[in-house]
Amino acid sequence: MVCGDLSKAFDGVEEPFWVQDCSAATQNILLACEMKGLGAVWTGVYPLQERMDAVSDILNLPEHIVPLNVIPLGTPAGNPKPKEKWAPENLHWQTW
Repeated sequence: MVCGDLSKAFDGVEEPFWVQDCSAATQNILLACEMKGLGAVWTGVYPLQERMDAVSDILNLPEHIVPLNVIPLGTPAGNPKPKEKWAPENLHWQTW
C-alpha cells in the first residue's frame, strides 16, 4: 500500500500535493512489478472516508498517515492483450 505522511506534507495550499507524490510512487511500483513479471493493480482508498477508515483500522495507522491505495500483487494467470484506447480526437496541439 502507499500512504501519505501528512506530518511531512507542506502546510497551506501545497498540503494536498501529497496525493500527486504518492500517485507517482504508485505508478513506479506498478511498473516495477510489471518488469518483474508480477501482476499488480491500483485499488483506490483515498478519498473515500469509509475505505480510509477501514484500511487505517486494519493496519493501525496513526492519524497523520493517510492511505492512498492498496496494491495487491500476484502471479498473472494469463497474458492479456493491451486495450486499444487510442483516439486521435483526444489529442490537442497548442490549443484545445
